[in-house]
Amino acid sequence: MVLIIGGSHQGKLDFARERFALSDADVFLCDGSAEQIDTSRRCVACVDRWALNRLRAGADPLAEMEAILPRLKDAVVIATDISAGVVPVDPLMRAWREACGRMTALLAAEADEVWRLFCGLPQRLK
Repeated sequence: MVLIIGGSHQGKLDFARERFALSDADVFLCDGSAEQIDTSRRCVACVDRWALNRLRAGADPLAEMEAILPRLKDAVVIATDISAGVVPVDPLMRAWREACGRMTALLAAEADEVWRLFCGLPQRLK
């Protein structure tokens, strides 16, 4: 697995498309309504949005990610890093921040490569 992290609008998906020759059909884009991740795609983008949706549904996104992790071993996974900045006042947003931090740590531990995008510049972390 390859994990790509970075802040919002830093070029993560563009970097993944170029580096790993991904087409639109290769990318599963998690949106606000995604209940399940399509692990048949070569790339899963915006797993942070998926985590928020699962929290809103009363589910545990970390446990669900652990369950599907073996099916992501050949995927490129993209997550927006929401761990920096002000701690949210809203309890759901705090839970989301924590879930995303734990989820990206889990993904990074399992990944063969970890990339961080900042200002459009890729930096290999692992």
